[in-house]
Amino acid sequence: MRPRVDLSRAVLAVVLALPGLALALRGGPDRAAILLATAAVTAGLLLVDDFLRALGQPPLAAITTLLILYGTPLLWYEVAEPGRSAASFLAGAMVARAWVARGGRGRAVMEGSAIGLVLTAVALAAEAGRVRLTIHHPVLLDGLFSSSHGVLFWTPVFTVAVAALVVRAARGDRMAQAALVALGVLALASAVLRPWWAGGLGNARALPALPLLARGLAAALDGLREAARRRPLRVLAAAGAVMVAWNLLFMAQYRAEMVPRDDTVAFPAVAENAALLVAAAVGSPPAWPANWLFAARHRLPAGRYDRLGGRDLLAALPAEIDIGDLDSDQALLAEGWSVRHPCLGAICREVEGRARVLLPVVDPRAVELRVRALGTGTLRVSVDGATAAAALHPTFGEVVLPLPRALVHAGANEVVLEVSPGSQALVDALRLLPREGAR
Repeated sequence: MRPRVDLSRAVLAVVLALPGLALALRGGPDRAAILLATAAVTAGLLLVDDFLRALGQPPLAAITTLLILYGTPLLWYEVAEPGRSAASFLAGAMVARAWVARGGRGRAVMEGSAIGLVLTAVALAAEAGRVRLTIHHPVLLDGLFSSSHGVLFWTPVFTVAVAALVVRAARGDRMAQAALVALGVLALASAVLRPWWAGGLGNARALPALPLLARGLAAALDGLREAARRRPLRVLAAAGAVMVAWNLLFMAQYRAEMVPRDDTVAFPAVAENAALLVAAAVGSPPAWPANWLFAARHRLPAGRYDRLGGRDLLAALPAEIDIGDLDSDQALLAEGWSVRHPCLGAICREVEGRARVLLPVVDPRAVELRVRALGTGTLRVSVDGATAAAALHPTFGEVVLPLPRALVHAGANEVVLEVSPGSQALVDALRLLPREGAR
C-alpha cells in the first residue's frame, strides 16, 4: 500500500522553499550556501507546522509558519546571510518538536530553564569562531527594546507572540509558562554578552526560539479569529479606529506644514511623518515601556530613547561629542543650549545658564572628560557629584574632569555645564579619553 501524501504540506514546503530556490537559481558565489540554508529553514518550518498541528491548531499552522518566515529576520538569514544561523533555527525547531512530543510533563520553571539553556547553547554554537563574546553586566531592556538590534524593536511580531504567551500562561497553560521561562533565559544570556546581538538584521540569537514564539503567534491568530467570529463589530471598530488615527495624523501634518498644502505628496513621506508624530508624542510603540522609563528618569521625551538606547560612547575611546553637529545634538543635547553660533572656525552652542549633555554608556569604565570651550567668566562641569571648573578665554581652552569608574553608570549619564553670572561659554566639543589603570 502506497504511503499517503499530504498535498497541503507538500504545497507548503514548496512555498516555504521558493524564495531561497529562486535566489539560488540566479547563481553566484553563495549559491551552495543558500541552498543549504534553504533546506535547513524549510525543514525547520515544516517541524514548526507539525508541532502546531500536534497542539491542536491545524487551521492556523500554515499561516503561522508563513508569518515566521516572512515576518521575522529568518528569511534574511536564509538568503542574505546564509550559514549557521539557519542551522540554529532548525536545531531550535527540533528541540521544540521533541518537547511537544514529550508533552511537557515537568515543572514549568525547571523545564523552561533547561530548554532556554539548550537554545542558548545552540545560538552561541552558531557564532563560534566568528564573534568574540565578552561577558558583562546584563542590559536586558536595551537588548529587547533599543533600536540597536533590540529583538522586540526590530521584530514587532515577537511582541505579539510574547503577549499571547503571557495571556495563555496567566490562564494556567504550563507549556506557555515554560516557553516564557525559556525565552527569558535566552534573552538574559544574550544581554550579558557583547555584542548582545548576532548577524546583520535584528538578533540572530533569537532564531532558535522562533518555534516557541510560533506557539504564541498561533494563539494570537486564534484569538483574533474567535473575536471576529463572536464579536465582528469590535474587529471592525478596531480597524475603523486605525483609519481615524491615520486621518488625525494626516491632519496634524497638514496643520504643521509637514506636507505641501497645494501639491501632491508621496505616501512614504506621509508614513514617515506619521511615525515621527507618534514617536514624538508617546515614543516608538516597539520600544514601549523602555522608552517611558527612560523619559521619566531623564526628563526627556520618550522618543529620545530611540537614539540613545543601547548606544555606548565609551565603547571606542577616544570619542568626541561635536556640539553643533545636528544629528549629534538631536540625540545627546538636553535643555539649556542656544542655537548654533560660529566661533573661531568651528560651530558652537552657548550655555544658557545651565545645560545638560547626555552621555550614553553600556559598559561603564573610567574616563577623562574634556570640554572644549571659549568665552568669558567661569565654566563648571559636573557629573554625578564630580566637579571641575576653569576660567574661559577668547581662545579655545579645556575644562578637564577625571571620572572614576564608580561615577559612570550604565544608561544615559548627565553631564551638567554651568556658567557663572554674567559669563558666556561657547562650547565646541566634549572629548572622552581613556584613563589607563584608573578605577
